[in-house]
Amino acid sequence: MLDKKSISVLKAMNKLALGSAYKVVTTDEIMAILSQKSQYDNDSLKEIIGFLEKQEYINIKFSEDNTYCYSILPKGSICIEQADSNSKSHKSKNIKFLPYLYVSLASFIGTILALVIFFAFVP
Repeated sequence: MLDKKSISVLKAMNKLALGSAYKVVTTDEIMAILSQKSQYDNDSLKEIIGFLEKQEYINIKFSEDNTYCYSILPKGSICIEQADSNSKSHKSKNIKFLPYLYVSLASFIGTILALVIFFAFVP
């Protein structure tokens, strides 16, 4: 399984490829798509791209300095789809939990009100 940085680089490369067989890009183009919060430099980006190629997520036809000609392999596409579905499932789990929270909160408030009424009016 890939770490968060590798997945974000793979997603950025997928956005640049736009379904084409092979795409020529520079590391500057990839870094422009990546979020500004994460600090990528050319060396770390080269390492991640090399790792993605060794693990057969992408196929690099040629590379010169900071320029790559690559295509996303099926394994990479599947990984991107799984990462997207995982992020959506985490959001849906939080939404499923909310009704239970509301019911628990309402029952707690009802119990407090019942106790206040009971002790206020019973001598």
